[in-house]
Amino acid sequence: MSKYVPLRFNDMEEAALLRLFAVSNDKALGTHIKRVYFDASQPNTQALQALRLEMERMCDVLAAPRVARPLAGDPELVLSLLCGTYLMVRRSVGESVRVQADQFVDASAVELYLRGR
Repeated sequence: MSKYVPLRFNDMEEAALLRLFAVSNDKALGTHIKRVYFDASQPNTQALQALRLEMERMCDVLAAPRVARPLAGDPELVLSLLCGTYLMVRRSVGESVRVQADQFVDASAVELYLRGR
């Protein structure tokens, strides 16, 4: 059973919606709205778990004794690169993925760390 639900957007909301729709692969605006809404209501646990495992591995590498890897780079540099990469990836994904990632990693703290360097 389908139900018609009229939606009204103010000018700012409409502009944001149309920008996101333009870069999506959706053929119709209604399809785009439904995909974004329903995707946001279902956590992307696989992607978050993979991200968590990758970050744990990187932390293990950074925590390993310096003697065991004499040719390795500066841990501060590696951490800065990791933070920068995280922020770039975070900005490139959809809002629903950002909201889920923000539950585990505080992006403002990462940005603050990078600004403090």
